[in-house]
Amino acid sequence: MKESISTLIICLILVGCTPLTPDYNFEYEIIIADTATNLQSLNSENDDYNSNLPYPAARSEIYFSSNRNSAGDNYDIICKAIDISYHEKDNILNFSIPTNNDYSPYQTKLLELINTLHDELGPFSFGANGWNYFFYANNESGDFDIKFVYTPSLDWGTYDGQQRLSGPSNVTIVNSESDDLYPTINQDKSKLFFCSNRENESFDIYSIDINSEVLLHDYLTSENSVQIFKESVLSSNSNDKCPSINGNILVFASDRDGGYGGYDLYYSQFINNQWGTPVNFGDKINSSSDEYRPITFSFFNYSNLMIFSSNRPGGKGGFDLYCVKINDLLKK
Repeated sequence: MKESISTLIICLILVGCTPLTPDYNFEYEIIIADTATNLQSLNSENDDYNSNLPYPAARSEIYFSSNRNSAGDNYDIICKAIDISYHEKDNILNFSIPTNNDYSPYQTKLLELINTLHDELGPFSFGANGWNYFFYANNESGDFDIKFVYTPSLDWGTYDGQQRLSGPSNVTIVNSESDDLYPTINQDKSKLFFCSNRENESFDIYSIDINSEVLLHDYLTSENSVQIFKESVLSSNSNDKCPSINGNILVFASDRDGGYGGYDLYYSQFINNQWGTPVNFGDKINSSSDEYRPITFSFFNYSNLMIFSSNRPGGKGGFDLYCVKINDLLKK
């Protein structure tokens, strides 16, 4: 069993944003299409999943869980770079994985702070009110708990940035004696969603209201009790895990009846102030193997792209990360 945009930079066309003539030649590395494409050099012979792409732009940082560092044992969160470019001449969206992937001071400090021997899963980046947050979960307590670190937004990459990084802190208002993981926050920043097996042996999707009058890190670590809502429309009698929200689209993984085998990927659209009945993405994405931990994002004139993981045949080994265009798969 597997576990696991801010303003777009329009100066996309590689090589220092130098304008390219219509007859330029470019060697494509990973062409993103309507069918799932393996992100090849991003993957390893071990399990690679639970990705998070904070700010899709020409050069993007992708965080994901992998057990490559321990040769298949415990999971760490690692960071890699992706160069994303759209080539109008050929109408191609290309991903390139740079080989010079040195960590920034922020990434170095972050990963040293959060990675332990206790399976770090489900990274999620979020920014609000002058603060940046990095969420994840690990099983240090014996079950999975949601944790986060946070920093002032201006502490990194500015002349007088103090490079402060606080935490890890437990999200005490939602953590339980069961497994709680895969946090995500909706578009208007009013709710935090996550999954948990607190009611039975299977996972369901839950949410809490966010108090906008309190700093998020103070609210999440409060000892005050909050109402936790089970999202009945999104949940089933089977396992429903890994919710992720981008705009009015929520995607998740489920092994509910009616799928193609193992975990499949589903989406729900937020219409008329409510989440709609989940829809299976179909056999262009799902397979008889497991598909897991999807995230969606927008880039340039591609309004909906999805990165997910799968242990389907043809990968490098274990779970690999894949990317696919999904706009044509979403029911209007």
